[in-house]
Amino acid sequence: MKSPASLFRRTALTVAAGLLVFQLISGAAIFFNLMLPLAHRSADDFAALLVLSARTWVELPPVTRTVFEAELLASHGLDLSEVEPSSGDEVGHHPYINFLRSSLKTRLSTGNFPRVTEQPDGRFHADITMADHVLRFSFSKDLITPRPSLALAWSLAAGLLVTLIISGLLARRITAPILRLTEAARQIGAGKRPPQLPESGEYELADLARIFNHTVAQLAARRENQATLLAGVSHDLRSPLARLKMALGMLAEERTSPLLARMEHDIDEMNALIGAQLELARAQEPETIQLINIDALIDDLIDATQANSLGRIEFRADRQPCQVAVAPLALKRILGNLLNNALRYGGQGGLMIARRRCIDCILIGVRDHGLGIPAELREAVFRPFFRLDPSRNRDTGGSGLGLAIARQLADTQGWRIAIKSRIGGGTSIWLAIPFSGAIKHV
Repeated sequence: MKSPASLFRRTALTVAAGLLVFQLISGAAIFFNLMLPLAHRSADDFAALLVLSARTWVELPPVTRTVFEAELLASHGLDLSEVEPSSGDEVGHHPYINFLRSSLKTRLSTGNFPRVTEQPDGRFHADITMADHVLRFSFSKDLITPRPSLALAWSLAAGLLVTLIISGLLARRITAPILRLTEAARQIGAGKRPPQLPESGEYELADLARIFNHTVAQLAARRENQATLLAGVSHDLRSPLARLKMALGMLAEERTSPLLARMEHDIDEMNALIGAQLELARAQEPETIQLINIDALIDDLIDATQANSLGRIEFRADRQPCQVAVAPLALKRILGNLLNNALRYGGQGGLMIARRRCIDCILIGVRDHGLGIPAELREAVFRPFFRLDPSRNRDTGGSGLGLAIARQLADTQGWRIAIKSRIGGGTSIWLAIPFSGAIKHV
């Protein structure tokens, strides 16, 4: 799937496109309405000077022509001399010389075609036939008006540079507050309280930052109140539950009864439910990252789990073991909940934990041989107290919070957890841990 373009890119391209269109239109208007007419007039004035100089030279006595040539060179930079007739033009694409040739043809008599050539040293020769004399006017490029196309190219290049700079600065000014807002929202999703955003700048952005800061403060206060309330409720509930369990124990010493056993089971279940609720609330608190041997942690967890259950757990890891910077307690609690869930509902075929190392993450999968989970319910099972029926009901035990706690822990640490179906039946729950620190082979 193609990733969407960033706001910075779209804003910069939009502003740049608008400025470039304006630059092209304004450049074309200046070129056709100002530069081109000026070039035509300059070429026409220069052609008039050449024709007038040629006529004056022809009309002067031969003895004074040398003085006129010297004065023409000193005053106008034109080197005038008489040459033999020649034919053909040898000038490449030069707009001003084309304008000059056209003006000379207009000012000379019919059938008198001026010849314009360009020498290797960069000088131009304009040959004009006047009264059976072929007069050559030689002049340098410095004497003629600059090319209109060159001036337009310089104008467009400068406009393009200014357009890119302005569009980049404007796009950054617009997207910088949004990037800060995105990072702050990401920290809230990770269970952290972001620093207060600056409430300055344009009115709309300042108002947005003010509202966001107020919302963050409200969320932090609600989270703190929720944690305090949950801790108080759990304490107030567990105290009478403990007294009830003690009373039931004393009654059980006098006589046994299925009702007493059921009541003791209900009390244990309520205690487990309260503990799971507290664990779900604590799952929103981030944990310090440590460099651990992830395979050793999985081996210890498998040993502890098999000691308390009859299930068989197999561990497979690709490549050699490695140390990864992760939150160890969160990882242990997630895998523990996944293992207990798989042992409870995964059938009798045994379990397998697979550890794979990819380019950008570590994958840990818990595979069972149960009935599987329908595709449309694979996200719903991560909701608190959600149960599948009939394969996952209250008769099998559990509080219905195991997968919810695992998902909350993974979200807090920036990990990903998802459910996949297995070929041949069963379920695979995969935990993806992006590389957040150094990795060392052991």
